[in-house]
Amino acid sequence: MKTKLTIIAILLTSSLLYVFAQERINREKLSFDMTSGTLSKATGWAYNSTLGEWIDYENVISKSKDYKDKYKSLQGAYMMSHTSQNFQKVQTKTVNYKGITYYVLFVDKWSGRYEYPSIKEDWYEFNETIGYIYTKKEYLKLLNIESLVELKTLYKVSMGSKYEKYDETKFLDLIQTELSTEKSEYSTDYTFPAMKSKEGAIRFYLPDYFSSYSKYDFEKEYFETDIESFTAIILK
Repeated sequence: MKTKLTIIAILLTSSLLYVFAQERINREKLSFDMTSGTLSKATGWAYNSTLGEWIDYENVISKSKDYKDKYKSLQGAYMMSHTSQNFQKVQTKTVNYKGITYYVLFVDKWSGRYEYPSIKEDWYEFNETIGYIYTKKEYLKLLNIESLVELKTLYKVSMGSKYEKYDETKFLDLIQTELSTEKSEYSTDYTFPAMKSKEGAIRFYLPDYFSSYSKYDFEKEYFETDIESFTAIILK
């Protein structure tokens, strides 16, 4: 009996020593590998069915004509922060995670909030950076836009608020955490639709969650730019 107790004591001591001897190892940091050119300008077109007119603005989709006359001074950050389909810059970067290359589509945009949301007062704008993370197979659909293509992903990260500015190190941490998170069948699917017009221009929406109730519609609105400007953001 004494021998058994001695053996158990030795095993417990060894186990405790092993636990306390475990090293505290930080997660390996990621870094961006390749970086594309930027898309900094595209025309947002939207059909106003009341007026029977197509309304255009730079870098934002809006069917309101008021910003062209009555509220012209509000064009820019205020106007753009009221709709999700706006951007300041679009760019692609790649990152390697566990030996796999992922393509991150960066969308720098204007976002906004009410300081007092319950009474909808004191609207303020801020810069937000969103990263949509695609597999190589999904991303390379952009190399062949002859008809409609849809890039889909479950992985998205964002940074930016009234008090938070973009920080690349933290953004990479967010990407790594997002990629390490197992998605369920109920996870949100973000779609990046693009197509070529009859004239050869590229029409697209920024990636978003498009449900059956809020489906994108190229017959009613879209961004448009020339093919050279669009391909600047594509990495091969």
